[in-house]
Amino acid sequence: MIIDANIFVGESLLRNSVSVADLDSMMRQNHLDKAVVRPLKPVDHDYDRANQMVARLQEKNHRIIGFGRVNPWEIKAPELIFRAIREYGLKGIHLHPWEENFSINAPLVHDVMDAIAELNVPVYINAGYPIVSESLQILELMECYPQVTAITTHACQLDISGLSFDDALIVAEAKNIKFDISGVYRRDFIELLINKAGVNNVLFGSCAPYMDISLEIERIKAVQIADTIKEKIFYKNIEELVF
Repeated sequence: MIIDANIFVGESLLRNSVSVADLDSMMRQNHLDKAVVRPLKPVDHDYDRANQMVARLQEKNHRIIGFGRVNPWEIKAPELIFRAIREYGLKGIHLHPWEENFSINAPLVHDVMDAIAELNVPVYINAGYPIVSESLQILELMECYPQVTAITTHACQLDISGLSFDDALIVAEAKNIKFDISGVYRRDFIELLINKAGVNNVLFGSCAPYMDISLEIERIKAVQIADTIKEKIFYKNIEELVF
């Protein structure tokens, strides 16, 4: 079984739209059993509308679990979080500091994190982007919310020079941070991360359409770990959290 914990869907301001038909095709071609989806950055910047679209998709397809998305700059962002979870039935919230241009440890983020903490749902964070979502910035935020589970993209680093690997391994010691390993090209780092964070805290999320699902699957298959650990990464860890 394979569950992709990180797929974006919908019309996109950034010209990388993913339709429902595209999503179905991606899942079929890559033999995905289930997917956790959230909105792309919408053309009209209306995340409430985009969250409703994901909720309808979740309602119609039992293989889909929906996460809402908000922009912390919006004064109504906390209200939109409560609406996404309580009214629309979505299972978590996604934050994208790079696309919304905010620092993940900025004071304005605490308003949305307070709502997430009250609702007791996970937060998925696009991580590793310079200035806005570097590893230690995420750690600073999550130390303020020990009751919230965060999942970070790109193993909490996106520096292909390898200079941010050490910081990501520091974050791996946190008890409330999990890691999808999309875009991590170094097999040795994946193995180190598993050892440092624990086998229950590393999972498969492709970050499609920004990254290629088939390549991300092959990255995990190439890691020199037991098949039982790969099963945890491919589906068991995310299944226990949101399904």
